[in-house]
Amino acid sequence: MSNTAIHRLDVADRILHAPDLVEDGAWPRACTWLIRLALEHGLDDFWATHRPEVAQVSRRAQLLTLTRTIDSDLGSRATALWYALSRAAHHHAYELAPTGAELRTWHTDVHLLTEDLRSRSA
Repeated sequence: MSNTAIHRLDVADRILHAPDLVEDGAWPRACTWLIRLALEHGLDDFWATHRPEVAQVSRRAQLLTLTRTIDSDLGSRATALWYALSRAAHHHAYELAPTGAELRTWHTDVHLLTEDLRSRSA
């Protein structure tokens, strides 16, 4: 996992343990963005070392390529995580912010997924 991905997950972890670090109750969305960025950095690092030409295409195309050409299970996990985080990151007046439990699960899942990507790049 890249230093940038690790840093994003570390900051999200600190906020999860001390939500008052972010003002006005914005901590769930701040954590969501940080976790999503960690996933994106993990994907960027994977493509940069594995298939640099894929790093230049859209995130959706990267996720499809991961699913179809590298590992369908890994790609499905990454896609589901990315879409869940993307949906949760954007404020909707009719939806609640993600809970601490959801954020912790996503945090763990992104950590495991980025480690899996890193191990495939080595």
